[in-house]
Amino acid sequence: MTLLYITYIDFGEFKSGSSVRPQMMYDAFLQLGWEVKLLQTQHNKKEERRRAVAEINAWLDGNRPDFCYVESPSGPIFQSCDWKLLKRIHSMRIPIGYFYRDAYFKFAHLFGQSNNKTLREKVIAYLSNRDLKLLKKNVDLMYFPTETMASYFDFPHTAPLPPACVGNLGDKRQQENLRKSIYVGGISKAYGSDTMLQAFDLLNPEGRVEYPLTIVCRESEVGYIESYRSRPWLTILHRSGKDNLKELYQEANLALRPVEKNEYNDFAFSVKLTEYMEFGLPVVSVNTIEVEKFVNKNKIGLVCRDDPQDFAEKVRAILGDSQVYAQYCQNVYEAVGNGNQWVDRAQTVIDDLSKWKKPSR
Repeated sequence: MTLLYITYIDFGEFKSGSSVRPQMMYDAFLQLGWEVKLLQTQHNKKEERRRAVAEINAWLDGNRPDFCYVESPSGPIFQSCDWKLLKRIHSMRIPIGYFYRDAYFKFAHLFGQSNNKTLREKVIAYLSNRDLKLLKKNVDLMYFPTETMASYFDFPHTAPLPPACVGNLGDKRQQENLRKSIYVGGISKAYGSDTMLQAFDLLNPEGRVEYPLTIVCRESEVGYIESYRSRPWLTILHRSGKDNLKELYQEANLALRPVEKNEYNDFAFSVKLTEYMEFGLPVVSVNTIEVEKFVNKNKIGLVCRDDPQDFAEKVRAILGDSQVYAQYCQNVYEAVGNGNQWVDRAQTVIDDLSKWKKPSR
C-alpha cells in the first residue's frame, strides 16, 4: 500500500494552519500503515522545488502508487513542473485527491481590496482561476475544508475534509472553573477583536475582575487594542506554537472565536478551534455557518451573534454555572475521540480514493 503525497511546504515548522495540516496528515498516513512517498519543499524555492519534483518523476519511472493525495499551497501553483507532475499522475490512472485549502482570491473585496486591483492581485487571481481549470481536468476528487466552501465551486466530485485533532492533550472535566477565557490569534476588526473586548467590558463592570481574559497575539498587532491595555481583567501575551501555548491552555477554562461574521468566515474552519478542543476547552464562537454546525453537533460550546452583548451572555452562560461548565468539558473530551482526529481524516481519504481505483493501462 503506497501513497504519493504532494505538499508545497518545508516540513519541520508549525507556524500556521497551512504548515500544520500537511505534516499531521503525513503522520496519520504512516500511523495507518501506509508507505508514503513524500514530495515537500516550498514551491517558491524554484530550484529546490524543481529538484524535488524531478526526484518524484524519477521514482514514478519504476513505481506506481495506489493513490495520490495533494495538500494545496496557500496560493496558486507557480511552477510548470508541478502541473506536469499532476498531469503525469493523472495519465497513469492513479486516483488523485486534492485538498483545496483556501479561496481568498474569490473574496478579496471583503479584505479591503477594491476593484482596482494591483498587478500582483491580478496575477494571483488569473493564476488561481487557471489552477481551477487544470484541477478540474486532472483531479478525481476535490476536498474542501467545509461543505459551504465547496458550494462556491463547480467541480463534479467534492467532499468536505475539515481540520482535526491529535488527541486529548488536556482534560478540564475535573478542573476548577476560575472563569478564565483565552483567545489566540489575530487582532483586528475582521478577527472580531472589538466584539470580544466590548463583551468583556460588559462581563467585568466598573473594572472588576470577574471574567479574566488572556489574549495571545503578535506584538505588531497590539496597537489596535491599546485603549484596553490597562483593563485589570486583560492579559496580553505574545507566544506561538502549541508547545509554548500549552501552559496557557492548561490555565484557561474557556476558548473564544470572535471572528467577524461575513461570507468568507461563514465557510472557514480554523485549525485553532481543534487545537482548543485538544486541550479540553469549551468554546464560545460567533455564529459563522460551518463552525456553528460543528459546535452544535458536538455540543462543545455555544454560538452567538456578532454582537458584544450576546457574546458576553454566552460566556456567562458557560462559565457562570459549574454544572453547565462541567457538561461542556465532558462533551469536548468525547468529541476529540469521536471521528475528529487526524487518523480519521487520513482514513477518509483512503476510503474515498479506494472508490476511484483504476487499472493501469
